Amino acid sequence: MLNRKKVIKDVIGQAVKDMGFTYKRKLFGVIWTFSRTVGSVEQCISIQQESRVQKEYMLMIYTSARGHDIVEIGKVLPEYKNKRNWEAETDEEFVKVIEFFASFLKEKAPAILEEMLTDKGPVQEDPFETPERKQYFKEHRKELVEKYDAIYHILSIESAEDKLKRIDEVLWDKREAEITPDNEEEMYDLFMGLAAILSEIMLVYDGAKINYDKQHVELTVPGCAAIHPLYNVASGWKSYHVHNNKSTLYIWAIGRMIPMMCEMKKQLMKLW
Repeated sequence: MLNRKKVIKDVIGQAVKDMGFTYKRKLFGVIWTFSRTVGSVEQCISIQQESRVQKEYMLMIYTSARGHDIVEIGKVLPEYKNKRNWEAETDEEFVKVIEFFASFLKEKAPAILEEMLTDKGPVQEDPFETPERKQYFKEHRKELVEKYDAIYHILSIESAEDKLKRIDEVLWDKREAEITPDNEEEMYDLFMGLAAILSEIMLVYDGAKINYDKQHVELTVPGCAAIHPLYNVASGWKSYHVHNNKSTLYIWAIGRMIPMMCEMKKQLMKLW
């Protein structure tokens, strides 16, 4: 039987060795991560299996530098713009997928990683997540949840992933709007409402906390990457507005790891 962890460590490890990456960990049995630290910035490359039963794999590159989205193959190679996962049912298919990921990393990762070493833009240039709005969000988050969930009926949706997709649908439907002095407050209130709902979706998980004192309001769940509800919602709308493309659902792509990991953790606890 093929040792898939060894294949990933050997093939991907060799591809990223000269970039300074080392194997870091296997998380919840389905995510294999390599990392490097350059100055104060940590950068990671992860291979993720869709689930324990689905033999589909995706490659992600991400960074601790502020303002960068997760980079996937489809965001770099136009021929794969609608593809996130690569199927590998057999051992032979798995090796081919990992070798493809390795060749992509060798060719494209150095330039991607270089760009992801620095923060994107100073905080003071953000016209939306101002200190005043962060304070309003802190004080009125529950009211914003009630107001906008009454309009969009998101929290009554059964699965967390479908809730996230519904937020994407709302942002997509608003993509043609222009933010002008006349409608700025209305749009920004919508962003805060959806960010409040996004927070509510995640706060049900054990250990979830919101920090209002960071550069961007930050929500953390132990063992998962942090999300930034205000920043993520505003960036999601901007992505749909500018690119008019939803081949990748923005909020779902950023937030789906938290419910997935928490569910895996719950299942593992049952086995223990």
